[in-house]
Amino acid sequence: MSPQSSAQGGDGPEVQSWEPERVCRRIPRSEALLSRGFLRCRPEKWFPGIGTLWTPVMHSFGCEVAITDIRASLSRPPLGGSAFVASIAGEPMLLALDEESAAALVGEMIPGSDESAAAVVTEYMIRKLFHSLVVTWAGPEMGQASFVGVADGSADLGVASVRVGMTVNTTPLVAWFGLGQRMVEALDGLWRRQIQSSGRNPVAASQARVEVAQLGVPPQTLSDYLKPGTVIDLEVKASEAVTVRVGGKAWMPGRMVNVEGFFGCEITPGVLSGPVVPEGTTRLSVELGSVQMEANQLPEFGQSGSVLITQTPVGDTVDLVINQEVVAKARLCVYEGRFAIEVL
Repeated sequence: MSPQSSAQGGDGPEVQSWEPERVCRRIPRSEALLSRGFLRCRPEKWFPGIGTLWTPVMHSFGCEVAITDIRASLSRPPLGGSAFVASIAGEPMLLALDEESAAALVGEMIPGSDESAAAVVTEYMIRKLFHSLVVTWAGPEMGQASFVGVADGSADLGVASVRVGMTVNTTPLVAWFGLGQRMVEALDGLWRRQIQSSGRNPVAASQARVEVAQLGVPPQTLSDYLKPGTVIDLEVKASEAVTVRVGGKAWMPGRMVNVEGFFGCEITPGVLSGPVVPEGTTRLSVELGSVQMEANQLPEFGQSGSVLITQTPVGDTVDLVINQEVVAKARLCVYEGRFAIEVL
């Protein structure tokens, strides 16, 4: 759509307000900061050979065990089934099975056992699990590790957890590891360094710019597009979908989120798509904000689920950018289900 005068003047299209405070998913800053490290990590990578320790143990009970899912989370583990406390470098760690999983484990290993036998078997398996983790850990020195015993109601549940889904024979169960702040920070940094070392750095330190849409503007009409009061249909569906650009090139797809009052961009899976700016026109980018990053940070920010945090407060004001320079401000609004802007 060609630029038109504002609806306030009576001649332009009628636009509706866009409310990012309502439509954008809210993410705590703590979660955003851990989104490219701890929350993306694959803990099993740091325990090579753990299967060789567990296979003989399970075979002695006539059982086969398989890991089905491992996921880091900022939720705390449940406390109500079988829970035990260990210590690593002086910080508590909780190892727990919910009630259903604890019963399933004992039922597969010793069918028909009474309550006292079940408690002994569960503690033995948790002790064995903790020992296996300590022995097979392939990361930096973790400090002194010890198994403390059964957790009581005052047990420290930690600040985050790793949830491990598994099957014993064909029966599913879940084990939880409650982690303290120091352990979470250590795993976060370890994963980010690992991702950085395995990635390529095609550009130097650069800005990642969060783009809502782009326009191909004929140079001779650029002044019309940037005139205050002008309303322009961006011809893209009004949604949280955005594109992250690095070094002037489209880099990753994402979705806009609200990080405690500031715009963020959560990297999403998939491929980039969108119209190409026609040759001979000036690319006018509509952007929410930018994030400064070093070249070695690109691989960690490029993981699906990572969150980039801008310094732009959540609102309806956007930047109009040419050649990575802000040339005007505009109000982002909605026109017939599509995004539109009103130049300020």
